[in-house]
Amino acid sequence: MNPPGPRRISLLIIKALLLAALPFGAGAACLGGGERALVASINERGEIALADGRVARLAGLDIPDASRGDPKSAAEARAFLSSRLAGREVDLHALVARTDRWGRLLVDIGATDQSAASPRSIALGLLSAGLARVRPEIEAGDCLAERLAAEDSARAGGLGLWTDPYYGVVEAADLDDLRQRDGQFAIVEGVVLRVGTGRDRIWLDFGRRGAFTAVVASRQAKAFERAGLNLSGLAGAKIRVRGAMDARFGLRMAISGPEQIERLSQAAGTSEVKPGR
Repeated sequence: MNPPGPRRISLLIIKALLLAALPFGAGAACLGGGERALVASINERGEIALADGRVARLAGLDIPDASRGDPKSAAEARAFLSSRLAGREVDLHALVARTDRWGRLLVDIGATDQSAASPRSIALGLLSAGLARVRPEIEAGDCLAERLAAEDSARAGGLGLWTDPYYGVVEAADLDDLRQRDGQFAIVEGVVLRVGTGRDRIWLDFGRRGAFTAVVASRQAKAFERAGLNLSGLAGAKIRVRGAMDARFGLRMAISGPEQIERLSQAAGTSEVKPGR
């Protein structure tokens, strides 16, 4: 991987400063209005079994899977969670009232260790140690900026799973790597060659025919504009997208919300915006 350029370094510094400005011990916008709960155990998927029979998962995170990449990454993430949560009473912060389709609570958790005077976000702890990646979810949207800052810092420091090629950021031009990730969560980075607008979709093409493409439903364009992200203005910009790879109709990633896109540089003025597809 090439060393970060000046603009990337500036972004890292800004994100780090934002993270450092958080109140000591609070550690996350997600830690508010919780309940006390006793953790019974952590399973192999990083799910949190509570003593009262409920099961919770840390929303907005991609926790390593032992069946993918280096199994050590998954073992270290589970050990981190078990050492801080298993058998302890914690602050459980549900990020949404309903459970997911598997009946799990979508949460962040505040836990206190010997070095902290008040509960700290376990999700931020995992990210800061390089033991998870940010996986955008609406429920964890309020936590996104600080989580990306923590992830950036761990990646820059080569911590945890960031030494494992499976979990690293994939270059948009590396089509062989992307094909192997069909149906899997991935983080992809590259320069948008052109933006295509169709009747019901907007296409962010990272190359000519057969290249990787990020696809946005046209009806969602307003949500991107409200978030300050003009999709047509991404032509020529270097961006990072994250989501599930889909190789059924070419190398694609469906983008359903602005939280899936990070803009890393401004447009270079050499790319295209084209109608139709």
